[in-house]
Amino acid sequence: MNIDALVKSFNEEDKDKFVSLALNAIENKEMDIPFLYEEVLKMLLYSVDECTTDDCIWREHRKSSMVRTVIECMYPYVMKIKNERKALNKKVLLICPEKEYHELGLRMVDDFLQMNGYETIFIGTNTPKDQVLDAVLSMKADYLAISVTDYYLLFEAQKIINLIKENTSHVKIIVGGNAFKGNFESIKSIGGDIYLETYQDIKNLREGDENEIIL
Repeated sequence: MNIDALVKSFNEEDKDKFVSLALNAIENKEMDIPFLYEEVLKMLLYSVDECTTDDCIWREHRKSSMVRTVIECMYPYVMKIKNERKALNKKVLLICPEKEYHELGLRMVDDFLQMNGYETIFIGTNTPKDQVLDAVLSMKADYLAISVTDYYLLFEAQKIINLIKENTSHVKIIVGGNAFKGNFESIKSIGGDIYLETYQDIKNLREGDENEIIL
């Protein structure tokens, strides 16, 4: 698979070609989902974030929608992998705090978790803290995963974490997103228990939960 062709179709905003190339690469086993997400899609999303021209906003939205379509097209492949893995009987609720609208990274994490045997409940962007608590309690979640892109929204994440910890004793808090890169001290300061950045991190989390089950 020529990654340059994927990048070229993305930069030219040729959605049909971009999606077709990504699907063909997975179908023909030229790359796997973790590689596609981490080495291609994340890189392309970072390039969009670095835009400085006057048309940045609408182009960012257009290109982000292209990435979203590819992720959604991966779902049958994600389910196939999930069905081949032993379920952990662990639930993860995935959210972004209020005012945080960047959720594509969290969508990738959702797929990675499912591929490793977790049951996921994806809520997504701009979720009020009282709704997060209600979902955690209603769904009996074992983990709450919070994604924060904007550094200035860490306080919103902290308010959610405080509320969860005041009302539960078993829920572990997973944090991730660009707001934590180079800012690892904030993970502990806002009450995070686990930081996840890569597919390998999620595989390591699974290994820990498997050992816990064995014990």
